Amino acid sequence: MTHTRARAAVLALLLFASAACSRSDTTATNTDKSSTTSTAPGSGADATAFDKGGFGDLAKVCQDGTASGATATGVTDTEIHVGTVTDKGFTGAAGLNKEMYDTAVAFTKWCNEKGGILGRQLVLDDLDAALTEYEPRITEACAKDFAIVGGGAVFDEDPNNVRVKCGLANIAGYVVSARGRVADLQVQPLPNPVSTVSLGRLLAAKRDFPNDITKFGIMDANIPSVTLVRNQIVQAAESLGYKVAYTVDYAPAGETGWANFAADMQAKGIKILEFIGQPADFVALNQAMDTAGWAPDVVLLSANFYDAKYAQEAKGIAPNLYIQSQFYPFELASDNKATQDYLDLMKQYNPSGKVAYLGAQGLSSWLLFAQSATACGSQLTGTCLIEKAGATTVWTGGGLHSPQTPGNTAPSSCYLIMTLGSDGFAYNKSATKPTDGLYNCDTTNVFTLTNPAP
Repeated sequence: MTHTRARAAVLALLLFASAACSRSDTTATNTDKSSTTSTAPGSGADATAFDKGGFGDLAKVCQDGTASGATATGVTDTEIHVGTVTDKGFTGAAGLNKEMYDTAVAFTKWCNEKGGILGRQLVLDDLDAALTEYEPRITEACAKDFAIVGGGAVFDEDPNNVRVKCGLANIAGYVVSARGRVADLQVQPLPNPVSTVSLGRLLAAKRDFPNDITKFGIMDANIPSVTLVRNQIVQAAESLGYKVAYTVDYAPAGETGWANFAADMQAKGIKILEFIGQPADFVALNQAMDTAGWAPDVVLLSANFYDAKYAQEAKGIAPNLYIQSQFYPFELASDNKATQDYLDLMKQYNPSGKVAYLGAQGLSSWLLFAQSATACGSQLTGTCLIEKAGATTVWTGGGLHSPQTPGNTAPSSCYLIMTLGSDGFAYNKSATKPTDGLYNCDTTNVFTLTNPAP
């Protein structure tokens, strides 16, 4: 159970996410800011209005119509049955990625209120894999659902290829395993391939701390899936001239050696640290660093650390952080209609649901699903859905995140950096060096691995 608990705890490491800066460059915001329904200005405002079935800059995401026909499993003249996979029922980490199901609940309620998919109502099925029951949930979905949308599971290897064999399409919120990432009949709105990685936070740290790259450290939970991520990051870092001076695999559950790790890094003069794990473990390391009166010049993190609980627990002791993300910061929602629409969606249609970047990532999948299913009309099949979704060349989820190419074999070149200060999370413009709005989209931001996962 320790091993599976650990795998669950580091799930978010394999996902994508967000931003940080000096005090003079930082835009700080309050994550508790109330939301109000927003409407796009100018021509076409009514079509993209949230209360008219639009979302962000997308017009008529959901609308009434006359689509008909029992064209596939889960599709009738009046309904489309769709499932969302999570691990929220896992007892070792209760509520694991539940924000994805919470978002699915809100989206389907909103969409149905606006007319559904050309008149067909969405019927949401809860596919709770509870970490170890992915194949049984997929088997159930094969018998009743048209597609799975906006979710993800830690153990998504699907070794018996159940989903593809039954023709169940997947507009994935995320995919974890190497096998899962390359599976057929699937589109990822935010691609997570096995052969390329984004260099974002490594490039930012090299720009801002050029003399520190010879004192690079990396810490990761000691389990195979995370070791794969660690090896990919090391390969990318070394391509930029980083020299790994410290590496530690810490116990993925019950680790007690945080003070020793901090002392070892201080003795070795580590200046830049990449930490791969979960926020709760990083809080323990933050506390150890604070007690020692020492911290690296900067710690590099993935988007799962954009977490309200971490911000609360690490307030006042967090070191300088560069958190890489592809999503427009929630704190700046008043400047971005899609982000505000997400907050409005949750507030109005599932007020008790969790708001988080992973929820927004799931929402991007639902928006792509709705657009693609609408395009299929009365010819709605899994093949048509995936063809339409995969043919989308530029996708931002209506403005929720940086430009992506769904179904592509490379991640987006765009990223931004977030940091954590006394006022909460904040966008770091100086570290990001934006080239496109808030994002840095330089084509050199993506690195091709010479030894990718099989």
